[in-house]
Amino acid sequence: MSDATQLPANRAIVLRNATCAYCGRLFGADRKETKEHVIGRRFVPKGTLAGQWNVILNACNDCNGDKSDLEDDISVISMMPDQFGQYAIDDQRLKDEVLRKATKSQSRRTGKKVADSREQITIGGAFRGATLALNFTAPVQVEEARLYRLAHYHFRGFFYWLSYQREANVGGFIRGGFFPLGACRRTDWGSPRFRWFMALAREWDIRLCAIGADTFFKALVRRDPGGTEVWLWAFEWNHSIRVVGFAGNEDAVRSLLATAPGHATAVLSETEKELIRFRPEVSLLEDQDDLFAVLVD
Repeated sequence: MSDATQLPANRAIVLRNATCAYCGRLFGADRKETKEHVIGRRFVPKGTLAGQWNVILNACNDCNGDKSDLEDDISVISMMPDQFGQYAIDDQRLKDEVLRKATKSQSRRTGKKVADSREQITIGGAFRGATLALNFTAPVQVEEARLYRLAHYHFRGFFYWLSYQREANVGGFIRGGFFPLGACRRTDWGSPRFRWFMALAREWDIRLCAIGADTFFKALVRRDPGGTEVWLWAFEWNHSIRVVGFAGNEDAVRSLLATAPGHATAVLSETEKELIRFRPEVSLLEDQDDLFAVLVD
């Protein structure tokens, strides 16, 4: 059993912090504080945060603006249906939000509205003496670097709260680096790399397991019980995208990452001059998904 403390699901945590929760700079005449919701109010479907748990703190204009820019298109992209028109879950609030936002938010990858940003992918090559060309229509994509930047904001916001000192009105930051392991959509949550991460998480000490916005936002922070000054973190956005990784001592994290399995690939075609591989997605059965499960006394 965990020694974690369960907090009310309908009560926001409000900090009066004197430094930016994301960059640590002190507020003053030339750096005004702005109210910031760590779980963005427009990042999840409309209405799902009403009466729900959240962390509300102060952030500087620069950090708040950068996080909001990331949230704008990542929010609706994480809600979009797959190439077969299937939504991550059957929830009318999710579908309504996609209809409302997809023609307003602009994909930072394509420069077009998210609704117009589905991508055509062509793979060609020789296969058994014939020329092979496969055309795919992929859902709108986000560069992994932007997913990792948003996850870093979420991690810093939650860690700032976890380490918050009310007497001084400041929170802390991880000593070391921020090291993403991967990001993927729901159809690939069962990949060997993500299963390895889930198995590791079961053994680490819980620091935070937060499920908010009526389950449309999930966050996890655990610490290595071996005392290596390493934390693992995971975020799930709108039941669709998971981003996971580590933070802390670089040498310890690098050693850990060296033991992570790679992604399994299959050969699509092979000639003397060219080898084309693809990576099949691996789904995760619901009864095998315990990443955000925690037992509380």
